[in-house]
Amino acid sequence: GVYMCSNAYRSFIIPIITVLFFIKIKPKLCCLAMFLILFSLAELLSITEMIPFVSKNVPYAVIYYVVNGLYALAYLVLLMEIVKTLNFWHIVKNFFIHLLVLGVLDSDLVYVLYNIISPFLVNFGEKFIELVYTSAILLVLSASLINFLYRDSRKSLYIFLGSLSIVFSEVIQIAYLYISSKVLLDVFYSTLLVIAFGLFYNQAKFGEEEESNILSGNEIFK
Repeated sequence: GVYMCSNAYRSFIIPIITVLFFIKIKPKLCCLAMFLILFSLAELLSITEMIPFVSKNVPYAVIYYVVNGLYALAYLVLLMEIVKTLNFWHIVKNFFIHLLVLGVLDSDLVYVLYNIISPFLVNFGEKFIELVYTSAILLVLSASLINFLYRDSRKSLYIFLGSLSIVFSEVIQIAYLYISSKVLLDVFYSTLLVIAFGLFYNQAKFGEEEESNILSGNEIFK
């Protein structure tokens, strides 16, 4: 029952952080706020399968597609939050090699992770959503790294560290679910995920005026 307890506790911790975010930060309905809402909703829905009435009357496939679809959508919204103020042409001009290396690494990681998961997937729908899910996570990490190099600020550093924690947590979760069911892996997964949300919460405290671009010509698109 350790796995069920871990899921239950984590599924309430993330929404609590989201509630604190809205109470303390009082943000406008931005991409980051939508990310927190979508992720929290997915966390809450993920534990509904533990409820006897739901598990008996709602097919597992429905819960799987809805929950994982929300996770993937949440990460894509977070990606939009990171890249929305970046000057695309300036990034390509100054970080072309970085983008090329990150593209190769992301493709390789997607291939490796997909090969680990694919034997356990039964149809095209599951394979597609897992591919989108994994790609979205790695794109968030790559975008947050470029954003940090572009801005060199505490805010961008927290976003990068949060994204890094999320990727590590997801990789550990894959190891726990498909390779080894050691409880310590699940503990690390949950801990890193909570750390990631803590970092996202704290970065929101830094105003945009604290952003300090060290590169010249970093005009922000409106």
